[in-house]
Amino acid sequence: MEENEIEAEEGLPGPPPDPSRIPSVVRVIGDLDVEAGANEKGITKPSEPDIRAIMEFLEEIEAPEPLSNNLSGDPLAEAWLQILLGLVVREHGQSSLSIGTIEFVIGERMNREGVDLEIFLDRLWMMGRLDKVYGGAEVSYSPNPSWLASQ
Repeated sequence: MEENEIEAEEGLPGPPPDPSRIPSVVRVIGDLDVEAGANEKGITKPSEPDIRAIMEFLEEIEAPEPLSNNLSGDPLAEAWLQILLGLVVREHGQSSLSIGTIEFVIGERMNREGVDLEIFLDRLWMMGRLDKVYGGAEVSYSPNPSWLASQ
Protein backbone atom coordinates (compact mmCIF):
# COMPACT_ATOMS: atom_id res chain seq x y z
CA MET A 1 0.00 0.00 0.00
CA GLU A 2 2.85 2.37 0.71
CA GLU A 3 4.18 2.00 -2.87
CA ASN A 4 0.80 2.97 -4.36
CA GLU A 5 0.67 6.10 -2.22
CA ILE A 6 4.15 7.12 -3.35
CA GLU A 7 3.25 6.65 -7.05
CA ALA A 8 0.09 8.72 -6.66
CA GLU A 9 2.07 11.58 -5.15
CA GLU A 10 4.62 11.62 -7.99
CA GLY A 11 1.98 12.25 -10.71
CA LEU A 12 2.02 11.31 -14.36
CA PRO A 13 5.27 10.65 -16.21
CA GLY A 14 6.55 13.27 -18.61
CA PRO A 15 6.16 17.05 -18.68
CA PRO A 16 2.85 18.62 -17.72
CA PRO A 17 0.51 19.29 -20.66
CA ASP A 18 0.69 22.71 -22.33
CA PRO A 19 -2.65 23.56 -24.02
CA SER A 20 -1.10 26.50 -25.86
CA ARG A 21 0.96 24.08 -27.99
CA ILE A 22 -2.13 22.25 -29.35
CA PRO A 23 -3.23 23.84 -32.65
CA SER A 24 -6.88 24.75 -32.82
CA VAL A 25 -8.98 23.91 -35.87
CA VAL A 26 -11.93 26.22 -36.36
CA ARG A 27 -14.64 25.32 -38.88
CA VAL A 28 -17.94 26.93 -39.65
CA ILE A 29 -20.83 24.62 -38.88
CA GLY A 30 -22.28 23.25 -42.12
CA ASP A 31 -19.20 24.27 -44.14
CA LEU A 32 -17.91 20.72 -44.68
CA ASP A 33 -18.52 19.52 -48.26
CA VAL A 34 -18.17 15.74 -48.10
CA GLU A 35 -18.94 15.20 -51.79
CA ALA A 36 -16.22 17.62 -52.94
CA GLY A 37 -13.73 15.93 -50.62
CA ALA A 38 -14.72 12.53 -51.94
CA ASN A 39 -14.36 13.71 -55.55
CA GLU A 40 -10.84 14.99 -54.75
CA LYS A 41 -9.92 11.52 -53.53
CA GLY A 42 -11.44 9.85 -56.59
CA ILE A 43 -14.43 8.42 -54.75
CA THR A 44 -17.67 8.67 -56.69
CA LYS A 45 -21.27 8.20 -55.66
CA PRO A 46 -22.69 4.70 -55.99
CA SER A 47 -24.76 4.27 -59.12
CA GLU A 48 -27.43 1.76 -59.96
CA PRO A 49 -25.87 -0.92 -62.19
CA ASP A 50 -27.36 -1.26 -65.66
CA ILE A 51 -27.97 -5.00 -65.73
CA ARG A 52 -28.50 -5.11 -69.51
CA ALA A 53 -25.16 -3.34 -70.10
CA ILE A 54 -23.42 -5.74 -67.74
CA MET A 55 -24.95 -8.69 -69.59
CA GLU A 56 -23.74 -7.27 -72.93
CA PHE A 57 -20.26 -6.80 -71.48
CA LEU A 58 -20.18 -10.38 -70.21
CA GLU A 59 -21.20 -11.65 -73.66
CA GLU A 60 -18.32 -9.77 -75.27
CA ILE A 61 -15.55 -11.03 -73.00
CA GLU A 62 -13.93 -14.43 -73.26
CA ALA A 63 -14.87 -17.10 -70.77
CA PRO A 64 -12.72 -16.64 -67.66
CA GLU A 65 -10.10 -19.10 -66.54
CA PRO A 66 -11.41 -21.28 -63.71
CA LEU A 67 -10.13 -20.13 -60.35
CA SER A 68 -7.16 -22.14 -59.19
CA ASN A 69 -8.66 -23.26 -55.92
CA ASN A 70 -9.30 -26.87 -55.05
CA LEU A 71 -11.85 -26.01 -52.35
CA SER A 72 -14.36 -24.57 -54.78
CA GLY A 73 -17.05 -26.93 -55.98
CA ASP A 74 -17.10 -25.24 -59.39
CA PRO A 75 -14.11 -22.97 -60.14
CA LEU A 76 -15.53 -21.75 -63.48
CA ALA A 77 -18.85 -20.72 -61.95
CA GLU A 78 -16.95 -18.99 -59.17
CA ALA A 79 -14.87 -17.11 -61.77
CA TRP A 80 -18.05 -15.82 -63.49
CA LEU A 81 -19.43 -14.72 -60.12
CA GLN A 82 -16.17 -12.99 -59.30
CA ILE A 83 -16.29 -11.00 -62.55
CA LEU A 84 -19.90 -9.97 -61.99
CA LEU A 85 -19.47 -8.91 -58.38
CA GLY A 86 -16.19 -7.16 -59.24
CA LEU A 87 -17.99 -5.06 -61.87
CA VAL A 88 -20.79 -4.15 -59.51
CA VAL A 89 -18.48 -3.22 -56.63
CA ARG A 90 -15.71 -1.43 -58.55
CA GLU A 91 -17.64 0.28 -61.33
CA HIS A 92 -20.91 1.09 -59.59
CA GLY A 93 -19.96 1.23 -55.91
CA GLN A 94 -22.70 -1.20 -54.91
CA SER A 95 -21.87 -3.56 -52.08
CA SER A 96 -24.00 -6.57 -53.01
CA LEU A 97 -26.30 -8.25 -55.52
CA SER A 98 -29.48 -10.18 -54.86
CA ILE A 99 -29.78 -13.86 -55.70
CA GLY A 100 -32.38 -13.07 -58.36
CA THR A 101 -30.08 -10.60 -60.12
CA ILE A 102 -27.15 -13.01 -60.01
CA GLU A 103 -29.35 -15.74 -61.48
CA PHE A 104 -30.68 -13.41 -64.19
CA VAL A 105 -27.23 -12.21 -65.28
CA ILE A 106 -25.01 -15.29 -65.02
CA GLY A 107 -27.21 -18.18 -63.87
CA GLU A 108 -27.10 -19.76 -67.31
CA ARG A 109 -23.31 -19.34 -67.61
CA MET A 110 -22.87 -20.94 -64.18
CA ASN A 111 -25.38 -23.67 -65.07
CA ARG A 112 -27.14 -22.98 -61.77
CA GLU A 113 -30.63 -21.74 -61.10
CA GLY A 114 -32.96 -21.50 -58.12
CA VAL A 115 -32.05 -23.73 -55.21
CA ASP A 116 -28.82 -24.93 -56.86
CA LEU A 117 -27.60 -21.34 -57.09
CA GLU A 118 -28.57 -20.64 -53.47
CA ILE A 119 -26.68 -23.72 -52.29
CA PHE A 120 -23.62 -22.71 -54.33
CA LEU A 121 -23.69 -19.14 -52.93
CA ASP A 122 -24.21 -20.45 -49.38
CA ARG A 123 -21.17 -22.72 -49.81
CA LEU A 124 -19.07 -19.71 -50.85
CA TRP A 125 -20.48 -17.80 -47.86
CA MET A 126 -19.47 -20.61 -45.48
CA MET A 127 -15.99 -20.59 -47.02
CA GLY A 128 -15.70 -16.85 -46.28
CA ARG A 129 -15.62 -15.73 -49.91
CA LEU A 130 -18.99 -13.99 -49.81
CA ASP A 131 -20.95 -12.17 -47.13
CA LYS A 132 -24.68 -12.64 -46.78
CA VAL A 133 -26.70 -9.44 -46.65
CA TYR A 134 -30.18 -9.71 -45.19
CA GLY A 135 -32.77 -7.06 -45.88
CA GLY A 136 -34.99 -5.97 -48.67
CA ALA A 137 -37.06 -8.39 -50.70
CA GLU A 138 -34.44 -11.14 -50.88
CA VAL A 139 -31.03 -12.14 -49.58
CA SER A 140 -28.04 -10.52 -51.29
CA TYR A 141 -24.40 -11.50 -51.42
CA SER A 142 -21.40 -9.25 -51.09
CA PRO A 143 -17.86 -10.27 -52.13
CA ASN A 144 -15.00 -10.53 -49.68
CA PRO A 145 -12.26 -8.14 -50.92
CA SER A 146 -9.53 -10.77 -50.68
CA TRP A 147 -11.65 -13.16 -52.76
CA LEU A 148 -12.16 -10.46 -55.43
CA ALA A 149 -8.39 -10.03 -55.66
CA SER A 150 -7.65 -13.76 -55.93
CA GLN A 151 -7.17 -15.53 -59.26
